[in-house]
Amino acid sequence: MATNVTEKDKTLNEIIDWCTGMGQKMMNEANASGLDSLKYMGAAGAYMTVIKHCQNMLGYSGHMPSEVPNQSEE
Repeated sequence: MATNVTEKDKTLNEIIDWCTGMGQKMMNEANASGLDSLKYMGAAGAYMTVIKHCQNMLGYSGHMPSEVPNQSEE
């Protein structure tokens, strides 16, 4: 599991690259096949959904509060 933003982004970019290749492969299959083209186009759409999700996660490390209340004082 990624331990920092740089490592996380590297992993997300690897996933994006893999999904891009698989999506392209599915579109090529859709173009080459007749009746099964919708199946391949659906798979390509799923890869695109994963790509968009990973792109939205790039660089995001979450919100870290600048001050955390001390719970032991209560």
